[in-house]
Amino acid sequence: MDEALRGQWWSAPRWSRSLAADLADGEVELLHLVMAGCHRDGRIREAAVAHLADHAHPAALAVLALRTVDWVAEVRQRARGAVEVWWSSSRGSLTQLAEMAFALRGRGEGAWLAEHVEGALRTLPLSGLEPLLAARDRRTRRAAYRAATTGGLLSLHRLTTAAMKDDDLPIRILCARGAVEVATDPAQLRGLLLSSTALVRAEALQTVTAVGDLNAAEAALPDRHPLVRAIAQAALRRSGGDPAVSYRRLAAGWGPPAPGVIAGLGETGDAEDAGLVRRWLAHPRSRGRVEAVRALRRLGVTRSADLVSLLRDESGAVTRQVVVALRQDLGVLDPGMLEALLGPGNAPHVRFAGYRLLIAGNAWQRLVTNLRLIDDPDDRLRGSARADLSAWLGRQAATTYHGPSRKHAAELDELIEDARPILGEHTVRLLRFHAGLPHQTAL
Repeated sequence: MDEALRGQWWSAPRWSRSLAADLADGEVELLHLVMAGCHRDGRIREAAVAHLADHAHPAALAVLALRTVDWVAEVRQRARGAVEVWWSSSRGSLTQLAEMAFALRGRGEGAWLAEHVEGALRTLPLSGLEPLLAARDRRTRRAAYRAATTGGLLSLHRLTTAAMKDDDLPIRILCARGAVEVATDPAQLRGLLLSSTALVRAEALQTVTAVGDLNAAEAALPDRHPLVRAIAQAALRRSGGDPAVSYRRLAAGWGPPAPGVIAGLGETGDAEDAGLVRRWLAHPRSRGRVEAVRALRRLGVTRSADLVSLLRDESGAVTRQVVVALRQDLGVLDPGMLEALLGPGNAPHVRFAGYRLLIAGNAWQRLVTNLRLIDDPDDRLRGSARADLSAWLGRQAATTYHGPSRKHAAELDELIEDARPILGEHTVRLLRFHAGLPHQTAL
């Protein structure tokens, strides 16, 4: 509203003069004061601020907060003085002022109000912080929780509840750390081990395992997050155990193991575990197949024969991991098989997997692939092909010292001419030059 009003005052010079006269007389309605506080003329804004300081209405407080970051020093200082008077009189809503302060913090002069609000929060008792702890604005709630945890104002129950249920990630982590500091017995933190937030689980597990709770460490070994798994693995090693033994036992069970088990085996096992991991390339969950591919790559035992079929997996996450693994062994892949993946009947993520592998090899195969897809109906493939073609011309073309094979040269000759209406004459000339093809004039 402030920005919109500033842009409108140019078209209302008569009302601006009338408003200035009313401000001088001291008889101005609140609505007009609010609008005057957003005037393009700094003198009118300063006069409006002086009058707004006498009002406790939320709109008046909002404009005062805006003017504390004003680009005119005189307006800014007047507004800051008014806010300090408001502070001493405790009129209006501190929650509203805090929300404005944190919203304005990124502006050039925005630090003053935010720092003052944060300082005020640190001096408040819990009863004074309660409205801010329940504020809808996340930045305000974060500041209130920081003040409350720093001052030790929140009970363990309150901290664990917020760590489990608050919808803001930084607040959940902050309260989990606060709960760790407040807890007198690590067993009081067991509930946090069930949190949906990995960093909350990690904070709790770190404390629980520090006192030698190996049951908690064993239970956390299959966790879906690598940080939690790492803490559990470290706890077992400190006790003289080997987490890989636990992972092997879990992975060799009758039913499909949790994806975290496969990931953990890849993190702690050795090349001899490859057979156990390969078994789960057919895991019923896509996440399990993803972790199986990752584990084989970590163990250094990827075989293209095991992974090629997964290029047509129904999950894009799986095909992305397979592409990463196969790019290390491009020489043994059949180009015809990769080109078949680009078929228009395949799923978009399957086509993109084939594209990524085709452009990762020979420079001229890369160029042929990009030219084939330069007008593809798939937005992602078409955009990627055009961007990669431009990148090759701009960065690698001048250092591609070997020419194309006879087959690639014939394909390039035809594809470049077909793409002439899309590429333009300049790009066509560059491509033909770098490919060693004779120049042709457009018909």
